[in-house]
Amino acid sequence: MKNKFKDITVYLCIQMETNTNKYLNISKMEEQTTNLSNGSIILQEQQHIQEYSKNSLTAKSGFKAEDIFRTDEILKCKLEKFFGKKISSLHKIHGKKYDTKIYFEDDSSINIQNKKIENLGGRGDSFDRRHIKNTFNNQYIRKYLTLLTLIRKSKTETLMSEGQKIDFMKLCNNNLDDISQYIKKTLIGEDNTEMNDYWCIMKTNKTFTNIELYIISSKKMFEFIEQTIKIDIKLKKNGTCLHLSPYIALQRKGGGNTDHSPNHIQAKFKVTQEILNLCDKLS
Repeated sequence: MKNKFKDITVYLCIQMETNTNKYLNISKMEEQTTNLSNGSIILQEQQHIQEYSKNSLTAKSGFKAEDIFRTDEILKCKLEKFFGKKISSLHKIHGKKYDTKIYFEDDSSINIQNKKIENLGGRGDSFDRRHIKNTFNNQYIRKYLTLLTLIRKSKTETLMSEGQKIDFMKLCNNNLDDISQYIKKTLIGEDNTEMNDYWCIMKTNKTFTNIELYIISSKKMFEFIEQTIKIDIKLKKNGTCLHLSPYIALQRKGGGNTDHSPNHIQAKFKVTQEILNLCDKLS
């Protein structure tokens, strides 16, 4: 694979459409993604202002859901019934692949990734964000992903041609182990770190007056998603996302001028009825 990409040359603002130069070599692109606030990115950020307001409200709603998860006595009783032991405390966690750490009275503990949804399907909700260099092991996947998601004419148009998108999908399909390792570290966590044990999905409404709680082990979730890997990119100019499966898609984080890292790669997870059917519904 390295030989196939050895003589690649593509500049940031020029699309190479010839058969002899159809693969990408965007030199030093990964190191420069945090400095993409000039040129076309400025236009994107202006167009992201309205989107940021919506995403901000979504984030606040998610934080409220996490607080309810950790403080509501009814939900606590449901969790105790599921795990078969008394809970001594629930703690909010920052900077990990889980949001809540549950401590039990028998001195054991588990890690929970919380996810709040109001409707099934849709475009999905964010569950991971990271710098492009921390996504895939294959440098060419990272370079293609940079061109697809970060280097754009506008908010809705990518500079990547239809032919390049087809090549990108072929590259991903030839490196499915790399795709799997990315999905695993985003759903569960990195090897040799304290990993996420369970996903807990709270299906509710805007006012949290009706709450349904679903739980599934992170390992079971990963194994299911891994079996559904299907690489896809919309071939039209407005196709700016890399779909790894019907449930996971990657895109530019965005978020407006107030976001400290809008050029991170964001992973979105789509919760469907099929996902809920895999879970245990807590009663």
